[in-house]
Amino acid sequence: MIYLFIFIYLLCLSVYFDILEMKGRRSLHFTIAITLLILVAGLRWRIGSDTVLYAQEFTQYHDLFHMELSDFESLNRMPVWVLLNTVCKTVWNDFVLVQLVAATFSLMVSWYFIRKVCPSLQFFVLLCYYIGGRYTTLNMELLRESIAVGFYLLAILSIDEKRMKYAMLYAFLAIMSHIFAFLTIIIFIICYYLLPRNKILRLTICICLFFVVILNKDYLIFLMQNNINVLFINEEMSSKFLNYAMSDQYGSIDKTIMNYISLIMHFFTYIFMLYKCKKVYPKFILLKRDLFDTFIFICILLLLGKFSFTILYRIGINYNYYFTCLLAVIFTKGVLIEHIRKQQRVFVYLVLLIIPLSFTYKVYFEFTFDFPGHRAYSRYYPYSTIFDKTRNYQREKLHQFRGAGYTKDSDY
Repeated sequence: MIYLFIFIYLLCLSVYFDILEMKGRRSLHFTIAITLLILVAGLRWRIGSDTVLYAQEFTQYHDLFHMELSDFESLNRMPVWVLLNTVCKTVWNDFVLVQLVAATFSLMVSWYFIRKVCPSLQFFVLLCYYIGGRYTTLNMELLRESIAVGFYLLAILSIDEKRMKYAMLYAFLAIMSHIFAFLTIIIFIICYYLLPRNKILRLTICICLFFVVILNKDYLIFLMQNNINVLFINEEMSSKFLNYAMSDQYGSIDKTIMNYISLIMHFFTYIFMLYKCKKVYPKFILLKRDLFDTFIFICILLLLGKFSFTILYRIGINYNYYFTCLLAVIFTKGVLIEHIRKQQRVFVYLVLLIIPLSFTYKVYFEFTFDFPGHRAYSRYYPYSTIFDKTRNYQREKLHQFRGAGYTKDSDY
């Protein structure tokens, strides 16, 4: 099974190069790993419900020689996504080219970002990206958003290198790829450029938001409902954002003891890891410390905010996942494993991996929100490629439920 093979491959590489710090062809293996991920995502067939919907829409796009202004009117068809489909349709009238290009761009940016920011733990980071659900979500489902996330990461690297013209260009392209990038960038601008970079102030803001959410869980959703038009001038944008926020998938979290405990544990875990990684940070991370701290601050805010307005979870985990991932990785390696003898490192590392693997199990084996009775993994397993086109009838039921049942006309 291809998913298991990639997991074992990444696990072995992370142990050999990152945990045991062995010498070898690190760059070659990292390139092979990224190439495998690109091919698995790019050559899949009818895997991922959103992908099947995109493939259905692909038949409605024009090629470069027959484009119309009406192609850009819908919010679901942001300009960069329209141009990507149009160019691909001109080259080869088959949606597989679109998903291959999208996977290549998304994962090549990930390759570039990881190599630039955390080269000494690159396999560990990539393993977490793979088992943490971001690989399947961004490269097999949310293709439009994966393009936006790629440009967002390039913008961050440009800011780190003080190339502001490039940063603004990448930020603009991110927004032109997916509307959620707009809110993500606004939050970053406020937290990095407008608020003072003071740790005490940031901690105070987090604690205040924590108590606001605990005491009145519906506060943020009430605030957003009454001020959404200030953020999104376009009525269609406002409506789409609120529909996401009020849907079953992103509806508000129940007021249960376990959810409150989970919120408290996540909050203090981030604070604790950030404090403990203060000394080891320069050894592993090449991103400016104030920039990294800002992203952790943003992630904590979104973590707290999602308890009241759950759509913030999607913004936080899709656009800012790498930063909390990096924090967890350097905490594991630099604080928990670094001073252990090499003979014991592998055992400790494998034990610690049980934590993210347990979350992975929960994500993939819970029932799907939009098709009760089917596990989430049915979106991606069993794997099918464009070369064999083996239909999975359980998955086809899910596609049909979302309005994208199989027909010869929608095949790709």
